[in-house]
Amino acid sequence: MKHFVGLVVVFLSLFAPVTGAGELSAAVAAQPLQLALPDLDGREHRLDELRGKVVLVNFWASWCLPCIEEMPSIQRLAQALRPDSFAVLGVNVSEGEHRVKGMVQRLGLGFPVLLDREGDVFRDWGATVLPTTYVLDGDGLVRYVGRGPLEWDALDVVQTLEGIGAKAAAD
Repeated sequence: MKHFVGLVVVFLSLFAPVTGAGELSAAVAAQPLQLALPDLDGREHRLDELRGKVVLVNFWASWCLPCIEEMPSIQRLAQALRPDSFAVLGVNVSEGEHRVKGMVQRLGLGFPVLLDREGDVFRDWGATVLPTTYVLDGDGLVRYVGRGPLEWDALDVVQTLEGIGAKAAAD
């Protein structure tokens, strides 16, 4: 019975309308998280290469409707904030390269999309739902975690992200 209820919850969440009903929660990380994954061209991206920038790391999958519906707002955010102080990494969880490339083209994403082929990074970071998004400060420490779909280019979210960058620049 417990498994049946879990399956029903997962099923219903796949078809629930996205209303920006995700939650952005403050977090305090004791140490920087690690990430080294290939993009769709086979180039490896590492978080430590982005030190000094606020980094948004979004875990998603093409079958996840809330993930797909929040992607345009992430793209707009990536375009709105300065690339010298802000970066976006999309991390696809456990899907084939061909499927991911098709979705990236369909959505017109301009930020790097990385392949977490086995979902190891997703699990290592403690993520349990899709989409899950981490906001890291310039030292690579997690400052916020977004669970569920969010409007990433909403004014309050943009101001929060800019505040993280301003604090880092002042330190």
